[in-house]
Amino acid sequence: MKRIVFILIFFALGFGATAQWEHLQSGDLLFIRDASGMGSAVQQTTGLYTHVALVERCGDSLYIIDAMPMLGVTRRPITTFKPLYSNIEAYRMSAPFDTAAVIARAHSFLGQPYDRAFTHDNGALYCSELIYECYLDSLGNHLFETIPMNWRAPDGTIPTYWIEHFKSLNAPIPEGLPGTNPTGLSKSPLLIKR
Repeated sequence: MKRIVFILIFFALGFGATAQWEHLQSGDLLFIRDASGMGSAVQQTTGLYTHVALVERCGDSLYIIDAMPMLGVTRRPITTFKPLYSNIEAYRMSAPFDTAAVIARAHSFLGQPYDRAFTHDNGALYCSELIYECYLDSLGNHLFETIPMNWRAPDGTIPTYWIEHFKSLNAPIPEGLPGTNPTGLSKSPLLIKR
């Protein structure tokens, strides 16, 4: 019985996860809905998606490049990413772009810390900021647009999570400053849901 359970877990975390994502290509984006901890606060202020990650395909292997609070910017096999989330949706660029350049830029950010202050040009990156910085046109212009950052719930109040978060950083809440968020990126006309 233990052997059967082990095989089922192996299949779910290994081959099964890879087989389920065989259609993914380098440059695809995975958008996640997670309502725990920071995810809940993100949903209160910006909408449905709480995280975004970049797909890199190397032959039959799939990797995820993303920025996570405890890890910073990392690259890891999809089999270690998929079990963390139950609600993942894939999107693909609708217009041609330089896939190799996007992946190369993503690799150049590996090891950078997570941007807890959610500001640009500070040597750290949050998840959607990483995506924003990776997708450039041939002239070096960003393909995705920034929007004024919103830290308020629909009722106009700032959730306690964000008040405490920025207080712990001794930093102002960057309300209205240019930025990105996963839900905002998902609405870009450049993306098509898979």
